[in-house]
Amino acid sequence: MSDRRLLLVVLSALTVIVVANNGAGSLAQPAIGQAFDAGPADVGWIVFGYSVSFAIATALWGGLARRFGLGPSLAAGVLLFSGASLAAVLAPSLTLLIAARIVQGAGSGAIPTLGNALIARRFLGGGERSRAFGMIVASVAVGMAIGPLIGGVALELAGWQGAVAFGIVALPTVVLFARLDSDREAGRRLDLVGAGLIAVTAVAAIVCVNRLPVLGITEVTIAALAILAIAAALLVRHSLGSEDAFIPRRVIQARAFQRVTILGAVGQSAFLGTIVLVPIGAAAAHGLTGLPLALVILPLAGTAAIVSLRNDRVQARIGRRATTTSALALLAGGAASVALLGAAASPVVMAFALLPIGAGFGLLGPPLMSELTEAFPPVDQPIAVGSFNLGFFLGGSLGASLATALVQSGATIPGLADRPLPGFTTAELLLAVGPAFAAVAIAVRDRRQRRRLEAPSIA
Repeated sequence: MSDRRLLLVVLSALTVIVVANNGAGSLAQPAIGQAFDAGPADVGWIVFGYSVSFAIATALWGGLARRFGLGPSLAAGVLLFSGASLAAVLAPSLTLLIAARIVQGAGSGAIPTLGNALIARRFLGGGERSRAFGMIVASVAVGMAIGPLIGGVALELAGWQGAVAFGIVALPTVVLFARLDSDREAGRRLDLVGAGLIAVTAVAAIVCVNRLPVLGITEVTIAALAILAIAAALLVRHSLGSEDAFIPRRVIQARAFQRVTILGAVGQSAFLGTIVLVPIGAAAAHGLTGLPLALVILPLAGTAAIVSLRNDRVQARIGRRATTTSALALLAGGAASVALLGAAASPVVMAFALLPIGAGFGLLGPPLMSELTEAFPPVDQPIAVGSFNLGFFLGGSLGASLATALVQSGATIPGLADRPLPGFTTAELLLAVGPAFAAVAIAVRDRRQRRRLEAPSIA
């Protein structure tokens, strides 16, 4: 096997591991909650904590690679991912487990960011490079499709520890990446201040959203609100005051960036929030765990994988904007259906109700990414894409953190049965609001534009 072929196989396998890892963590929530006597809002941090650190890291690793080289940076990311996986397996408390998962997310963020950069550098021919990128896309689909099965089997064989241990098997690849040549830009400046402000702002926002419904106004939530306000103000000032900021002013102020980031965030919120809530609800209502619990999520994951691979065909047939609108409508409709069925719905019915959410997720990303990259020159595209990913995953983390908080606090809407898991219906309906509003807004805007174009001009 040639060196390039080996590299592509290793990167594809790592992609499968990273994608499957987060899904397995979601399935492990009920078992972890039982092991540490913790509620949904507490246990949910193993999913949305991982997600937000992954989001920040995907934008940060590119800058680190420019300074230290692709190979060494990718080796460091995998080492962090693997080491944190071992720490998660050995964690004696929920706090340390959450910390390990956050570090896991930070390490795993190197794999998609730097893996794609390695492919672009090593596979120079247009057709060869396209096939290589296609293999990575297929690996994402495979990871989504088989992730629940792998997670379910791991839960059956090794409990929650098996579900958070995926990254350990990636450790041998560190040797391969560390030996790769490192093309570094020694004088490249990395905005660590901006990255730090983003991290503090993101974590403070999630703490506020996650703790306020559970604790109310306390010293903890007041402190979190104060930190959020200060960090956000400093971040805005820092980003708008420099073109070399972690997220530069020219990116933040671009309307295309603002639009696609908001749409991506509300869509991912419905997806990740549902992925977090349904295992908790199925475990509470039917006592499901392990493989039976995985089978509830499997149709959603499989649908998302299949639809993502056919996204280009859908866009070619109905257009990019219609694809985005359809994705948001499917996510909203799916979340609303899950809400009205409630946690007590049979596992088979719930599995079918999740299909629109899988389809919506599979449709959402590519048209938004296409619109974003077309709006920026090549030199700014990596920054814009990294910043979009940050908003995309942060939106999902905020949605999931609020959803689990509503469940733990037992928030219910009068007249809607919410047994055996109070707050489940309320949370899912709230998750449906964002993508529903966005889909309607796009449809109304498109209709107005068509009317203006069709209106007769006045001489």
